[in-house]
Amino acid sequence: MSCGLIVDSPLSVSPIGGVKTQPQRAVGIESGMGMLECLLALLIFSTGMMGVMSAQWVAKKAVHEASQRSTATALGRDIVERMRANRGQLEAYRAIALGDTARLLPRPDANCNVAMCTALQLARFDLWQWESNLLGLSERGSSGSLGGLVSPLACISSDSGEVAVTISWLVSTVARQPILSLCGTDDVELGATAREASGGTLQRRQLIISTFIGKV
Repeated sequence: MSCGLIVDSPLSVSPIGGVKTQPQRAVGIESGMGMLECLLALLIFSTGMMGVMSAQWVAKKAVHEASQRSTATALGRDIVERMRANRGQLEAYRAIALGDTARLLPRPDANCNVAMCTALQLARFDLWQWESNLLGLSERGSSGSLGGLVSPLACISSDSGEVAVTISWLVSTVARQPILSLCGTDDVELGATAREASGGTLQRRQLIISTFIGKV
């Protein structure tokens, strides 16, 4: 009875007559990512990036609106303090539609920052300078004004020491705010295109500062 030897690799004869076994070669199984997996990964990544960009846009918009409100508050307090320092001319500070670029106040003859002015001249200078601050004309760059409010409109009323300063400016939002004063409400399209205004994307924010300033 004959018997045989089954091996996985062929035998070779060594130069000295010995038997030499060839080493086995492992066959590897290659694996990779298919086209479907690539598309799914790209879809998930794109969705995540869109969410991040949307969050950044909302945050930037909120920061801008908060900055505009802070600017309006500072401007309102500024004109109130100017009126308090010149309380004998409260009626001269009355004004409507300040900030309307089609009807800007004329530059006063006297610069009260460097020259002596009467109380009436000081009131006119204060209004002119304050309107310039509303529009940010004192801070200019290569692209135009840098400070101020977006399309501002302001009104100042004074009645027997009761002073009210109303400031309104444009914001891009769909949320409507209760209107407490008619100052600026008729000029919502100021600085906006017809499509933006008719679509309701532009609304006016309004800030009212009321105080009492007694005469000397």
